[in-house]
Amino acid sequence: MTNWFLKNSFPSLPILSLIVISNPQTIIRTAPENHKLHYKVIHRDAITAKINQMEHSITESSFSEKLLKRAVRVMYKHHIDADFSILERYNLTEKDLTQGVICENCKGNQLFRRHGTWLCNQCQQSSKTAHIHALRDYFYLIGSTITNRQLRDCLSISSSSSATRILQSLNLTSSGVNKGRVYRLNFDE
Repeated sequence: MTNWFLKNSFPSLPILSLIVISNPQTIIRTAPENHKLHYKVIHRDAITAKINQMEHSITESSFSEKLLKRAVRVMYKHHIDADFSILERYNLTEKDLTQGVICENCKGNQLFRRHGTWLCNQCQQSSKTAHIHALRDYFYLIGSTITNRQLRDCLSISSSSSATRILQSLNLTSSGVNKGRVYRLNFDE
């Protein structure tokens, strides 16, 4: 990234890296000669504090608002969509992915759907739209089209009529009829 900024006549920026482990049960150990990794590899619970620490370590901005807007325009102009499957790149299959809708409040518990509402057994959180996050993940990892069957697998629901109601509530464009109907997801911001 630093090279890209310099190549496009922008001042260099401090680029900080961080590896965040999402599973709080993971034990992070490093060999003594890699003691600096301890500062780069953290659990997800520490991310807010780490980002605050990183922000305070940068004393001055080398980008004015005008220059920042120009950088964004140039980045958009040079952007190229990835032409590879993330699953293939990391030698994964759809079966390796966690299915279901995950609770945003307690981060990890799978929600169940009752009467059009997603509910968490652990923290009692409820949501009408919790499935959107799972569908966004599906869109970026699997593809931009989805069938009723694929939606049921993705969200871990058994009712095809519930799946139909969810798909229809999203106002997606579709093609085909009955079991051959395919819906087009669109999460491009």
